[in-house]
Amino acid sequence: MKRYIKYLGIAAIIIGLLLFVLHLIIRFNGNTLLFCGLSLVLGGVITFVKGESLTSFHSSNSKTKEQ
Repeated sequence: MKRYIKYLGIAAIIIGLLLFVLHLIIRFNGNTLLFCGLSLVLGGVITFVKGESLTSFHSSNSKTKEQ
């Protein structure tokens, strides 16, 4: 399950960017879409980085056990 965390981060980043584009396309008068997109992008980046560190930590532990 740990290796899928980074994919959730990538999905959140993509959805956040789509909200930014949607805000521009429909010319939404308000900041709701922008704030939602920003929070998804920031949360996705944090999730992706944590997912990368978990998978690299997991792979380094498995190499240590094999030796």
